[in-house]
Amino acid sequence: SSRELLPGLQVMEFTPATSGEPLAVSLARLRADPDVQYAEVDARRHAHAQPADPLFAGQWYLQAAANAPSAVNAQAAWDLANGGNGIVIADLDTGIRYDHPDLQRALVGGRLLPGYDFVSVAAVANDGDGRDDDPSDPGDWVTSADLATPTFKDCTAENSSWHGTRTAGIIAARANNNAGIAGTTWRGFILPVRVLGKCGGFDSDIIAAMLWSA
Repeated sequence: SSRELLPGLQVMEFTPATSGEPLAVSLARLRADPDVQYAEVDARRHAHAQPADPLFAGQWYLQAAANAPSAVNAQAAWDLANGGNGIVIADLDTGIRYDHPDLQRALVGGRLLPGYDFVSVAAVANDGDGRDDDPSDPGDWVTSADLATPTFKDCTAENSSWHGTRTAGIIAARANNNAGIAGTTWRGFILPVRVLGKCGGFDSDIIAAMLWSA
């Protein structure tokens, strides 16, 4: 039987000449027919693992390199694997917003483990204290008034970046959940480790956080 796709292009179902005839032999026999210009198998293909997240279309950095040369082509990687439940990724950054709907705490089905705040200078931490077991991000804005103080005299006035929440989302936002974006890994957990606050952070805090995380 056959059906026409285009003039001169047919999809055909045929019976091998002999029982058990290898596919390569059947193709060679078809290709040898003077009435056949070429013959290829009507192979089955599968869609890339495209998550059902409404903002994924804007995540150019996870898509195929044809869309952006610096993209990581996560879709092709997701066809092979999309993460492991036992993986924990430490995210050393400005802290985290535990209330973010595409992240949330692991205890309620989210991706975020309890972490730690290593910012030791209270003014930089911006949360009223120094190091503690709460890596929540209170914001890292810097005001004009801050610039008049010794701690922030070499800084720049700016709004809060929420950078830690953003990087945590790129790494492991809950994927295929019909909400927000898709994380690079769809399984595993983020360990939020706060090392940056107002106008950045210090090497001593970052190194301590690296050792603790490891």
